[in-house]
Amino acid sequence: MNPKNQQISLNPFTQFIFSTSGSASSIEKHNSALQKLDLNLIYFTFPHPIKAKEYAQLLRSPISRGGAVTGKDGLKSKIIEFLDEIEPAAQKTLAVNTVVNEKGKLYGYNTDAIGLKTALDEALKSTSLAIKTGVIYGNGGVSGVAYHVLKDLGLKVMVTGRNPEKVKAKKDDLGIEDKDFNGPYDLVVDATPISSNPNFLEAKGFSELLDNCKMLFSHNMPEKDDKPNYLKSYCKENNIAFIPGSAMYKAQLIRQYQLFIGDISENKIIETWNLNE
Repeated sequence: MNPKNQQISLNPFTQFIFSTSGSASSIEKHNSALQKLDLNLIYFTFPHPIKAKEYAQLLRSPISRGGAVTGKDGLKSKIIEFLDEIEPAAQKTLAVNTVVNEKGKLYGYNTDAIGLKTALDEALKSTSLAIKTGVIYGNGGVSGVAYHVLKDLGLKVMVTGRNPEKVKAKKDDLGIEDKDFNGPYDLVVDATPISSNPNFLEAKGFSELLDNCKMLFSHNMPEKDDKPNYLKSYCKENNIAFIPGSAMYKAQLIRQYQLFIGDISENKIIETWNLNE
């Protein structure tokens, strides 16, 4: 079904979940699931960038149940100053990806941390590979989350990326000191969209991280829109264990919708959103 033709009913009590990004397939998926649950909620995405202050003002309105915040333009961090309360995980990682409106007060959460920890836990438990060191490539909201998740898993971690100045600013904000750790890296966490680029190996400093790499997690999911994941193909060709972003997406979405909806089970979300497909 084309989302443009998706039938959605509105009434004076309808509320919206506002997302700062979303493909046509994700818009259809979320709204179809909300309809199946017979909830008076609509998932709505913006066709253009929005500033943090304007986004927070919209999320505080009576028609808003909350918002899904993506990493574009550092919005996950910039939104924080406009919220009333944020959970410890979001404070620790300096990133909010879920905002819930409770009677006009905005509460910020980070469900990415739960998602990534679940994905990495499952991958590490299912392998005999010795994973003791990790490197995060990127300086957006996911990079801060990844740093703390990897540290909590007992790994020695370094953060790098295409833009040294932005990476340094991110590390300073998070209080990261990793200048004496230069690899090799058992695990690479790619927190950028480069897996959609067939020339991803040309990204500054990335190919060097793959030397001696045993396992790689890619946050980007081009396959959701039937596009090739070049990094996944590279890992298969070079015998590198690959963890898809979908492994993180499932756990974080479950937590996100439990925050939006309230009294709903994990199994009900898995069934309604077809997360086991």
